[in-house]
Amino acid sequence: MKNSFCHTIGIQYPIILGGMARVGTAPLAAAVSNAGGLGLLGAATWSASELKEQIHRTRELTNKVFGVNIPVRSKRADDIVSTVIKEQLTVVSTSAGDPRVYTAQLKENGIFVMHVVPNVEFAVKADNSGVDAVIAEGVESGGVTSRDEITTFVLVPRVVDAVSCPVIAAGGIGDGRGLAAALALGAVAVQMGTVFLAAEECEVSREFKEMLVLAKETDTTLLRSEKGAVRTIADAFYQEAKNTVSKNQPQSNTTFSTRGCGQVAGLIRDIRPVSVLVQEMIRDANKILPKIRENLPGVEER
Repeated sequence: MKNSFCHTIGIQYPIILGGMARVGTAPLAAAVSNAGGLGLLGAATWSASELKEQIHRTRELTNKVFGVNIPVRSKRADDIVSTVIKEQLTVVSTSAGDPRVYTAQLKENGIFVMHVVPNVEFAVKADNSGVDAVIAEGVESGGVTSRDEITTFVLVPRVVDAVSCPVIAAGGIGDGRGLAAALALGAVAVQMGTVFLAAEECEVSREFKEMLVLAKETDTTLLRSEKGAVRTIADAFYQEAKNTVSKNQPQSNTTFSTRGCGQVAGLIRDIRPVSVLVQEMIRDANKILPKIRENLPGVEER
């Protein structure tokens, strides 16, 4: 399953690790790249030296292509951009801000730029700014997101129709069915975060991963503010799951490192390596795509 987008980026499969602050570290990014996808480091909270360390650590773990997520409004954004350029990375995603701020500078340095958008207006703005692709992220997604309550299934085809650049689907995607659906909607790839939080290589606590396994699609909540929104595990489920996990592992004192996750947590059934997750997604999508035609009734000619 290698399309023109994969050829351009230099990856095998159209699967991208979302740039998750704090938890999108080298082992996870490298694992996704080694599995054939594109790993992105979540640099939002790191200093320039910390990001440089993560980049070098990732290079020790993979010889595949990987990139960095740059939150445009972050006070560290200038340092992140400078570090990305100095380290000669070839691909980034930008988010949480105006794509015009860094796109030209990044592209002048030979970097492929993808920008995360929550609606058609922002997608068109990003396309006009010269980005190489847009990531259309629905409200189902976890962590920092938009207050716009637009689902991925509505957003992706709307954005595909509105822009000239490739579109990547994000939000609520966690298996081969989601990948097949995204491609059917016109996307060239998918970006995922929550499902990778439960991967063995992700450096979050084992307890949190077990929470994700227990979670249903109804166990997250969207917390709104004037500046945006964050989707996290709902308080009631968090306390219930924490008690359940603690009973299973009474000796553990690990601090929970995050509560951000998307509705797709309801599809997580176990904790497994990234390579297994990616291979299963590709296998299932390849099985599903031919069946779409089989299940579609023919239309009589008139």
